[in-house]
Amino acid sequence: MESTSFIEAVRYAIDLRLAEVDALPQGVQIWMTFMLSLYLSAAVFVIWKKEARFVLAMALSTAVLIIGVKTFFPEIHSGDIGTVVPLLLWTPVLIYLLTQHAVFVEEIKSKQAFSFIYGVWSFVVAGVLATSLVLDLGSVLF
Repeated sequence: MESTSFIEAVRYAIDLRLAEVDALPQGVQIWMTFMLSLYLSAAVFVIWKKEARFVLAMALSTAVLIIGVKTFFPEIHSGDIGTVVPLLLWTPVLIYLLTQHAVFVEEIKSKQAFSFIYGVWSFVVAGVLATSLVLDLGSVLF
């Protein structure tokens, strides 16, 4: 595949993805925007906190994989891709975050504002990940 045709295929995949997301119910779009904002906010902590690096890597990997699959298989609906990819990528991140529970509690107990905010953010991320995975699993099973 030529580089220009590959770039065109990626652009086409992005356009398809955006059109399919625009067709989703408004509540789903709001949830997706909230999750994206939350996961990308890991960039604030990424230099100091390894858990934030995992969350940011997860978010970026998800985007790359969804667009990659859509590029090579444009006939697959983004809803299907956007359900399976998170189940595969986010589950290990959630498990890792859950194993760090004690670290987050210590961060919250800290007298430092940055640590407190990070601890709360970490619990919110874990909760949103868990909720999203349950919803995605429900979509796959039913």
